[in-house]
Amino acid sequence: MEEVSQVFVRHGVGHGVASGRRSGAGARVVVHVEVQPHQMVSWRLTRDAELRAGDACVWLTRHRDPYDYWMKPGDVVRLSRGERVWLTSESDHAIEVSLTSYRAAKRGFVSRWLARCWPQRANAF
Repeated sequence: MEEVSQVFVRHGVGHGVASGRRSGAGARVVVHVEVQPHQMVSWRLTRDAELRAGDACVWLTRHRDPYDYWMKPGDVVRLSRGERVWLTSESDHAIEVSLTSYRAAKRGFVSRWLARCWPQRANAF
């Protein structure tokens, strides 16, 4: 079983462990999720988020990812909007994980128009 940070380093930024804060981010929204002992929690993300393991190890499975990840306390994983994830714990007590997302800053007319017409170019403005 590989540790999450080692796996992420080998597979590139798309699976990267979050480092530092997002620059230019809007308001931060943090949701805390409790994972009961020996039970699985699953959901589909409605926006990009960072998953942080709480005080115990968490087993993370991502849809369409051939790898599973064993997250240690304090590990942070970036997750994409629309992605389905499953979490489970082998702990004898309930553990808490947190999902942090950022509200998008308000865009001007040109940025909104570019996002509709040329999505790959919209982030440059």
